[in-house]
Amino acid sequence: MVQHNDTDHTVARQSPSKTAECPKPSSVPSTHFHPFRDQKECELITQAVDYLNHSGFYWGPLEVDEAHVRLARLPLGTFLIRDSMQANVFFTLSYRAPEGPTSVRVLIKDGGFSLAGSKHTFSCLFGLLGYYIASPKKSLSMPYRGDVPQSLQELARRAVVQSFGKDSIQQLPVSKKLKEFLWLYPFSI
Repeated sequence: MVQHNDTDHTVARQSPSKTAECPKPSSVPSTHFHPFRDQKECELITQAVDYLNHSGFYWGPLEVDEAHVRLARLPLGTFLIRDSMQANVFFTLSYRAPEGPTSVRVLIKDGGFSLAGSKHTFSCLFGLLGYYIASPKKSLSMPYRGDVPQSLQELARRAVVQSFGKDSIQQLPVSKKLKEFLWLYPFSI
């Protein structure tokens, strides 16, 4: 079982840091995930994993059945991101739909993220989530972070980003260390 809200998620693949070079196909550890096709894909996934690790709604290698059980009694539109068990897909979005919990693959397409079956592509996974949260269909409404209370720091970070916007972080009259903390997860989701 995945322990939620731990900072060190145990996942089937290594998540390189922003400064680390992406692994070459010959040095990729044996996993069920395909090697990165190019440097841009590596950077895209690396950035997404960095942000997801700070989101609270990334559950790592959570099985589909367990994700659906967790979402079954939650309000419509509640969602989480988990690792895909499909070899050529990194992430899966699981959410509570009107007919019950549903999961859809998050694909890498044209240098961005897209849901399987969608014509929309986004340069950032959180742009994709924001789009479906703001959509008139309201497919997504709120992330599922589990039953563990969120820290005041996490709540404050999202409130600051929501109030001032991601693009204004650099101009905020706060310390460099606080700006770095905001940049670890510059989203209000």
